[in-house]
Amino acid sequence: MTSYLVLEAPGGPDRDHRSTRFIADRFSWLALLFPWVWFAVQHLWWLAIGIVVLQVAAGQVSGLDGYAVTGGLFALTIGLIAGFEGRNIVVRHLISKGWALKDVVTASDLATAEDIYFSNLPDDEMSQASTIPQPDWKQDGKNGNGFIRNDPAGSFQFDLNGRR
Repeated sequence: MTSYLVLEAPGGPDRDHRSTRFIADRFSWLALLFPWVWFAVQHLWWLAIGIVVLQVAAGQVSGLDGYAVTGGLFALTIGLIAGFEGRNIVVRHLISKGWALKDVVTASDLATAEDIYFSNLPDDEMSQASTIPQPDWKQDGKNGNGFIRNDPAGSFQFDLNGRR
């Protein structure tokens, strides 16, 4: 099971919740293999540029005599940090931009997480439906509301008037 962090846009969710983002809290293989590309896709430009600089420095260190393993471990460390913490960095960046962390949903996949989250939201259409006039069920049949109340002592075998 994967935990999904649910974030809503700074101005609140739009009517169809198209701006609501679900970010999986798990390891990212793409961020491990290509960390600067992954952060660039996430629109974290300064971080992507910083990672390019660090990876070039790791390549230069690995080219020195006796430091090949050190440079390789340095590049691997950059990838591991990006893989493990990349999604958390994205979430923290969005929160700093005004996004609101609304919920954490645990599900097996993204579609299930969306179903769980959206099924627990209050339905605006249902709240509007409560403004529709409802019949007054407590009136007796003499007022002409269309419902006949039977004598409970009479034919209770067929009509219980809502009682058990």
